Amino acid sequence: MRKLIRNLLNKVGYDIIKVNVHSDSKAKITKTAKVGKFLIDMPGNNPQISTYKYEPDANSQLARLAVCIASKYPSLTILDIGANVGDTIAVIKTALDIPVIGVEGDDISYRFLEKNTRQFNNITLIKQFLGEKKQSMRVALEKGGWNTTLVPSETSDQELSLQTLDEVLNERGLMNHTLKLLKIDTEGFDTIILRGSFGLIEQQKPVIYFEYNKSNMDAIREDGLSTLLSLEKAGYHTIVFFDNRGRYMFSLPMHQRELIQQVHDYADEKNSEIAYYDVCLFHDEDKDIEALFVKGEYTPSR
Repeated sequence: MRKLIRNLLNKVGYDIIKVNVHSDSKAKITKTAKVGKFLIDMPGNNPQISTYKYEPDANSQLARLAVCIASKYPSLTILDIGANVGDTIAVIKTALDIPVIGVEGDDISYRFLEKNTRQFNNITLIKQFLGEKKQSMRVALEKGGWNTTLVPSETSDQELSLQTLDEVLNERGLMNHTLKLLKIDTEGFDTIILRGSFGLIEQQKPVIYFEYNKSNMDAIREDGLSTLLSLEKAGYHTIVFFDNRGRYMFSLPMHQRELIQQVHDYADEKNSEIAYYDVCLFHDEDKDIEALFVKGEYTPSR
């Protein structure tokens, strides 16, 4: 009966999808999702369970990006900051087997990350929360174990030790790897982490791919736009925008500041059709990779 109803709705442009609604009661239940060609265990309250069930190609643009970069830099190692349970690693590993350094600070997510990445080769895991400088910070932890969000709070009893990405890589002797793809997804902390990564950016000039979530940044009073625009001084002169479903939107030159401001202002989790963006930036030395990648992502109308 459910299939019949769904077929009838499909004919008039509707569908029924059961989403994984967040509930603390599901947190201790382990669910398995098919991600690329791999099986990934997740806490039962992780919304990515539904994402990969109904959108099996979710995050596949990251895999295509990695393939483009590896065509020029075959010794590529990927930095996955905010690796969560290892789902984006599985997406990338489905496309090509290359080394990945995964960084995750949340206790629950890290346990799943360790378990899930045992099926992969060439994985380095680091349990650490990152920031723009080495410091202790009082925070409220929200969405712990499924989409961990750090909200600075002087009244919180929770205190975390933060390090910069530059410090973490140098301490572990990893800065000499070919770190040509830096992916960050840290619920509003993305541009904060970028400010602690300028040593890496100056030395390696990686392709930078990160979530640009204005709502999350506003919640922690983070001015992400100024950090994004500051990358122009480091040799990044174009911003490639994707919507929150991973679909290519457009590319904008950094000098079009007024238009970038308007794009920044548009996205909103409550009031906009686009909740947030993913943004990708290529150093001027890798304009060839940018052209190759954008050509593959953009399909002009006929």
